[in-house]
Amino acid sequence: MRKKLLLESILTSYLIGLPIGLLTTFIVFALPVSLTGEGILTIVIIETYGKAIIGLIIAFIIALGLAGRNAFENLSRKKTLISTSFRYSLTVNLIIWSVFIIVTLIDNFKIESLFYLIFPIIAFIICVLITTYTIGLLISFMIKRKIRLLSND
Repeated sequence: MRKKLLLESILTSYLIGLPIGLLTTFIVFALPVSLTGEGILTIVIIETYGKAIIGLIIAFIIALGLAGRNAFENLSRKKTLISTSFRYSLTVNLIIWSVFIIVTLIDNFKIESLFYLIFPIIAFIICVLITTYTIGLLISFMIKRKIRLLSND
């Protein structure tokens, strides 16, 4: 039963988190062209962060599974919903933004300024704060609900 609950938790993480995360990633990186009508800023973003965006997406897919597993473990230990949501969001964002920063550093190694790292650091902080009270909370709630439902069967 525990293994089934764990798999359901990870599946919940993927089913809710993946579409929302991928859509959000697309919107954020397509926003400059949609606001200005010009593609110059988008070209600069892709030139600076192109490989890092791909790394972020791959890391995101992996992070959702790990965070779903962690959420299951936290909720099984009777941790609070908000605590579980914070840990879920922190896990996902720490993984994806760490990969993003590492790939950006490797890809832009020859540039002496570290100015291009301001965006991912600010994004990490904002994402953890926002996702804790939105998508992380929803996923944690759904996992908790599935645990309760399947435990009663």
